[in-house]
Amino acid sequence: MTTVDAGTATTPSADPSPRPLRADAERNRLRILDSARELFAQRGPDVTLDDIAAHAGVGVGTVYRRFANRDELLEAIVTEHFGLVQERVQQALEADDAWQGIVDLVTFVSESMATDRGLAAVLMRVDPCAASVERAKESLTSSVDAVFERGRRTGVLREDIAESDFFAFFCMVRSIADLTESSAPGTWRRYLSLLLDAIRADGTRTPLTIPALTKEQIQAAKHGNRGDCSGR
Repeated sequence: MTTVDAGTATTPSADPSPRPLRADAERNRLRILDSARELFAQRGPDVTLDDIAAHAGVGVGTVYRRFANRDELLEAIVTEHFGLVQERVQQALEADDAWQGIVDLVTFVSESMATDRGLAAVLMRVDPCAASVERAKESLTSSVDAVFERGRRTGVLREDIAESDFFAFFCMVRSIADLTESSAPGTWRRYLSLLLDAIRADGTRTPLTIPALTKEQIQAAKHGNRGDCSGR
């Protein structure tokens, strides 16, 4: 891990209400986060802050002024994502159609997990007990619970569905995306549709607009990830 001496690192401000970043500083911060996700997607989460600075086209000192180490950067990526999800949660709570609110929220999270490989890598690497992550997660969990409770109360969501089931759903979507994205891009959307149908209370079925995998696509996915069943 890249280190920095005490003269370079920045001590967090004790001010509980820090001033907003200047526009150029905020642009640099977002560029750093975007570059980190890109590198994490390409090379895993073990890239250094120096690597990220070079990829973002900013000085190493600019990165260290914002993030004292890689863990702080990982936490920032996760809390930034949680903030985006929180916005979608609020939209779901305010939606006139409770079911559509659930669909939009689940689709947004699934798409993030399926298409943003950097984010997926970071979520698996970040310390879940970090204070900033815990605060964001607690706030988000409470809001998400309200969305699904509204769905049960209005009769659009199966009563036996638990909030924790969605963790498994998102893992399923991410896994099928990882397996098929090179041979059949977007196939994960077919299986998301099937999952949504499975949790809907009234049994309504949505037409599947994404075709099923062909034998050739399955073979390509096997070769690209684990090799085919014959071991050749």
